[in-house]
Amino acid sequence: MRNIFLTIIIVMISFTVQAEDKPYTLGTVWEVSYIQVNDGKLEDYLKNLNSGYYPIYEEFKKKGWITSYKAISFNRNNPGDWNLMLLTEYPNWATFDRKEEEWEAVVDQVFKNKEAQEDSDEDRANIRVLWGSKVGREMIPTI
Repeated sequence: MRNIFLTIIIVMISFTVQAEDKPYTLGTVWEVSYIQVNDGKLEDYLKNLNSGYYPIYEEFKKKGWITSYKAISFNRNNPGDWNLMLLTEYPNWATFDRKEEEWEAVVDQVFKNKEAQEDSDEDRANIRVLWGSKVGREMIPTI
């Protein structure tokens, strides 16, 4: 019996030591979208985000579904390169994986007029190309 008890303690200690050996702790979840905004249309695109996209995200923040959101502009390295990143920070994977119906309900609440929402989406689509998105988890160094 004593051997079993000692074995359990040794195993527990080894798991604790392994957990402490990680050079990072897991942080929040980030969605990053890469956007190519047409030349001369960055201001128009940002105005569109201010009137449609960001009010929705403010509601998501109030509900605790997202932590923050940002837009970062870049110089292009090549003429056909993306020049804007949209970043959305989620508290964890569970909030990121929320059912689509819940997200859509908030969008419908903000855009009471479905036609206005479609017009905003169409305006945005006419002045940019979405290159794609990636989702990842922040890894905070344990110094």
